[in-house]
Amino acid sequence: MKKVLAFVLAIMMLLSLVSVATAEEKPLAGQSITVLYMSSVYADAARALAPEFEEATGCAVEVVDFPYLTLHERALLDLTSGGEAAFDVINVASQWDGEFYPFLTDLGPYIERDDYDMTVWIENILNNAGLWNDTYIGIPNNCTPQVFAYRTDIFPDGLPDNWADYTQACIDATTDEIYGCTISEISGQLGGVFDYRLWSAGGNWADSDWNVTINSDISREQLELLYKLNKEAMDPANLAWGTDESIQAFLDGRAAVCETWPTLGLIQAADDPEQSKVVGKWALSTIPYEETGITLLSAWDLAIPANSSNKEAAWEWIKAFTEEETQQRFYEEFGFFTPRKSFWEQDSIKNSPLYELRTALDTANMWWRIAASVEADTVINTVVSSYLSDQITIDETLVLLEEGLQEALLNSPPDEGIKNLNH
Repeated sequence: MKKVLAFVLAIMMLLSLVSVATAEEKPLAGQSITVLYMSSVYADAARALAPEFEEATGCAVEVVDFPYLTLHERALLDLTSGGEAAFDVINVASQWDGEFYPFLTDLGPYIERDDYDMTVWIENILNNAGLWNDTYIGIPNNCTPQVFAYRTDIFPDGLPDNWADYTQACIDATTDEIYGCTISEISGQLGGVFDYRLWSAGGNWADSDWNVTINSDISREQLELLYKLNKEAMDPANLAWGTDESIQAFLDGRAAVCETWPTLGLIQAADDPEQSKVVGKWALSTIPYEETGITLLSAWDLAIPANSSNKEAAWEWIKAFTEEETQQRFYEEFGFFTPRKSFWEQDSIKNSPLYELRTALDTANMWWRIAASVEADTVINTVVSSYLSDQITIDETLVLLEEGLQEALLNSPPDEGIKNLNH
């Protein structure tokens, strides 16, 4: 009996040691988190990382995704519900930072505790994605400026550097077989198309004190040029095209220029003969400089809801997702770009057409990052679409844009002391 008891005690001690070793090797063993991403290569990357993260830490990860047009609503609903968070990590579009700020965890203590290096990020990206009101509420994890892909056989000298000449060049390139230009102009994208034209020409939505300035001669000129481009150089159905349709038209050789987010399919497919008819005949270009060269920025940061009950595990996920080697792999496997400075200093990037993007990242801009941002962007999308589809005149368009932005600021006024640092 004593031998049996001794054997049982030995087994129990062995199991205890194994359990301790397992806990040491996998500090989050038995835990689980749910992370929310936009439906795209971003969610794909998260799903690829999840099993590796669980193997390394013991923490299971469920990845939930929604399309861009519904992601904001779903995330905000969870943040403001008052109960325990459904999501432990949220991939936040930078234009939502100010609106989400009151409901997110201050990451400063985690950054300081773990000596997490914030100097690795491109400064303009960090200032636009993750830093709000001197507080780190998110860690940047992917970014791209709006740029143009163009046919090098049609534009061997590149694209013109002002909007009037660019518009005419696209019109001149239009034939019975090919359109001069294709753009993602569905709601949610069209507003940005107008924005980067406005900003690069020196216009803006409002001044630093939130006085609306969008009803301007610059706005009028850029709207009229965009209208002309739509009527004379684009597929008549282009107003209903999203990113997928506009990129596919370019890959199929049906457009000389594609104004696009290059990471959402174009760079991954353009040199693949099975997916593209423009292999070896395309390049990327920054937008016409005009006055400022400012283009539209897409930047995302990973944040932890204040009502998450799994903050430590969530922070470990953010660190894993933004780690240098992981971000490099995401570029190689999914084609999206990290805001890490070191990525852009690689010879393989510096000596490639992609380096055009690096220049734009230092000046690329996001619209307002306050609660009024979503309503304001919706107004611009709706009004510009109405103008391009001949439902309203240019004069009516400018008045409606002005009134719409004023109404958005009235409904969701900026916090006291917050300046408009973005156009």
